[in-house]
Amino acid sequence: MSRIEHNLVGYDRLTERAAEDFAVPDAVLDKAKELARVPADDPEALMCYALDPFPAHDLAGLLGASIDTERHEYLLEGCSAAGSDSDRTDASQTLLRKADGLK
Repeated sequence: MSRIEHNLVGYDRLTERAAEDFAVPDAVLDKAKELARVPADDPEALMCYALDPFPAHDLAGLLGASIDTERHEYLLEGCSAAGSDSDRTDASQTLLRKADGLK
């Protein structure tokens, strides 16, 4: 089974692009899931959960991060942890090769 990484991600309210990304360590994950109101049927918090401004600030404080809830909307996001290059999908490998100027 893949390891799941979690992040507090801030999306620009105007462009909807990711503007900030803070890793959520396992030590604060339970509190992060509580603040994001992750339901019991998603125990690994695989989905994305929007945080209201006050819980977002609370989580940011646990992470030692400074956030701007006026400009950004924050979500707790879970994703499969990236391992070595051999763990990446073919599509990811293609994107990496293009970024490196290879075919």
